[in-house]
Amino acid sequence: MKEIVLIFRKPFPGQCSIEYLFYNISSSLNKQNLPINNVELSHYSKGLLNRVLNTSALLSHKKKIIHITGDVHYTILGAWFSKRVLTIHDFGFMHNKGWLARNVYWLFWIYFPVTFSQKVTVVSNHTKSELLKYIKVNPKKVSVIGNFIDEIYKPIATLQQGKPPRLLQIGTAFNKNLERLIEAIKDLDCTLVIIGRLSQHIINLLQANHIRYENKYDLAIEELYAEYQKSNLLCYVSTLEGFGMPILEAQATGIPVITSNCSSMPEVAGDGALLVNPLDVNAIRNGVKTLISNTELQKELRQKGFENARRYSKKNIAEAYANLYQQL
Repeated sequence: MKEIVLIFRKPFPGQCSIEYLFYNISSSLNKQNLPINNVELSHYSKGLLNRVLNTSALLSHKKKIIHITGDVHYTILGAWFSKRVLTIHDFGFMHNKGWLARNVYWLFWIYFPVTFSQKVTVVSNHTKSELLKYIKVNPKKVSVIGNFIDEIYKPIATLQQGKPPRLLQIGTAFNKNLERLIEAIKDLDCTLVIIGRLSQHIINLLQANHIRYENKYDLAIEELYAEYQKSNLLCYVSTLEGFGMPILEAQATGIPVITSNCSSMPEVAGDGALLVNPLDVNAIRNGVKTLISNTELQKELRQKGFENARRYSKKNIAEAYANLYQQL
């Protein structure tokens, strides 16, 4: 089999999700004796010159299978002499952009890379449907391969019933819907644990609404798992997600989940979460109150969450990529 070269972006500080996912997949594939080589790009994906240098670096890889693992989609244009695989995690890069920037991103992150690839993988059916809205492409060219749950996320013995309850929020980006979540819980007796660096705007909102909160960031995976273990439930009411890994991490740990009824979240959560409208503050509030008070619902979602999480084992995901490479 040809050598498989996984291309990684040079991550900015705090970026690690794509790297964590594919370095683990690479390790699993190596155990299957597949010829895997991991290559991190030398330049940050910022500015025209850096991006040209990143793209041209792929010209040296010939007669191989080149897999762009995410984010730096445009670099696949340098893989002229190899088979080409592109992974798309989400289309967040198309949001909050002006007309010119959206067109540049559409050309160099969607149109040219997807057209130039032999295979495209997406992490959810929702992401696939979004892709097909942006560009006409043979659906058979696109494979849905989800993300895996790390083995560290093992079930806790019993559900937390601490007072006041700890609500866990993972992420602070624009799509995480923190403003509405803060509005929804402002009169509830709870502690909001937010993982990720907070802007001054969000800090001001938390303080103005007298929210009891803790803020933690740059956590190792062991520290993140400890936060799940200490929490009563996961609040993940994003407006947009390509996948939604925290849903599965909470389910695998045995923490009840409240998440959004849109984007990829219902698909990823299966039957193991309480779904609410993320644009409706009252719906979020009522969902949180229900899940805090209803112990029978907590137990039901805990059991269904365990069942759903089994779909996303590392073994299953690695095998899906191995099959994809074999097709090429």
